[in-house]
Amino acid sequence: MDEESESGGGFGWGLIVGVALGLAAGVFLASGPGKDQVESLRARTIELTGSARRVASDPEHPIGRAINDGISAARRRRQELERAARGPRQEGAQAAETEVPDA
Repeated sequence: MDEESESGGGFGWGLIVGVALGLAAGVFLASGPGKDQVESLRARTIELTGSARRVASDPEHPIGRAINDGISAARRRRQELERAARGPRQEGAQAAETEVPDA
């Protein structure tokens, strides 16, 4: 029985060594084409970023118009909310000024 328990350890070590060798081979084989793919994605991202900025800054382009309309709407809504928030505070301040303290 002693021999059986020792032979089971060989399978575990073999599995660990096999996984390690598989990972090393995968990393080695993927490093070459992977680098090219990363560079290709980086170049494409830079290109798309530039074209998106051009479209967004062009007021004649539908996307640029939509962005500008959205910014204008957000500014108008902010002003409305600020006015609404100031209203009750100003009314409260005026009421506090007109109150006569009980003496």
